[in-house]
Amino acid sequence: MPGRLLRGLHRAEDFLLAGLLGALLLLALVQIGLRVFLGAGLEWAEPVGRMGVLWLALLGAMGATRTRRHIAIDALPRLLSPRWHRVAWAISQIATSLICALLAWYGWGMVGMERELPAWFVPGIPSWWPMLAFPLAFALMSLRFLVAAFEPPPEVGAA
Repeated sequence: MPGRLLRGLHRAEDFLLAGLLGALLLLALVQIGLRVFLGAGLEWAEPVGRMGVLWLALLGAMGATRTRRHIAIDALPRLLSPRWHRVAWAISQIATSLICALLAWYGWGMVGMERELPAWFVPGIPSWWPMLAFPLAFALMSLRFLVAAFEPPPEVGAA
């Protein structure tokens, strides 16, 4: 059951990533069309597009950590014995988890500061709502790196 739930969450994450990319492309095309043909665009499209790109980048980073396709330097493991490779893997994953946890903490602080000075992102949506991407994404990435620290490392040179 947990494996099935996890696969469902992964599919939902992929669907959200693809849906957001499609929505951003559609928004850009509509904005271009309105400017070319009507000489005006949607007032809220620019901030939504900018924040959408941020969400897209963070969702992409979350997907990369899930599949271990994030940027990594694998020069050191090539020089280590399998035992020390495992140790280096665990240390690097725990360190990365701590960095992501720290970024989530500071992201939550940023959201808190934004809530203290209420402003509108677009009419009807407070400015702090879209900023939740920072603490949520980095917290999930931190958890994924922490879990990976206790799993076997990938083979050296494996992509």
